[in-house]
Amino acid sequence: MTRGGPALGLPALLRQLIDDARNVARAETRLLKARVFDFVRRSRSAIILLLAALLAVQGAVVALMVGLVLQLAPLVGAAWAGVIVMGAILLVAGLLAWSAMRLLTGSAAKTAETKA
Repeated sequence: MTRGGPALGLPALLRQLIDDARNVARAETRLLKARVFDFVRRSRSAIILLLAALLAVQGAVVALMVGLVLQLAPLVGAAWAGVIVMGAILLVAGLLAWSAMRLLTGSAAKTAETKA
C-alpha cells in the first residue's frame, strides 16, 4: 500500500485517495471532452447541413403563416388574420412544449424509480 516509502498513516492515505479521485475525475473529463471534440470534428459537415435544413424549414413555416394570413385577410381583415394565425401557432407551440415537459418528467421519474 505504500508508494516507494514507509507505511502511510490514515490521514495520508485519505489524502492520497482524494488526490487519486481528483486525478481520475480530471482524466475522465479530458476523455469526454476529447470524444465530444472528435465527434464534432468528424460531424462538422453534417451539423452544418442540418442547420441549413433547419433554416429552410423555418422559412417554410414562415411562408405558410404568411399564406394563411393572406387567405384569412379578406374574411376577417389583415390584423385579425395575423392574430388568428399567431394564436394557432402559439397553441401548437404550447402543446409541443407541454408534451416535451411530460416526456422529460416521465423519464426523470423512471430514472428515480430505477435508482431506488
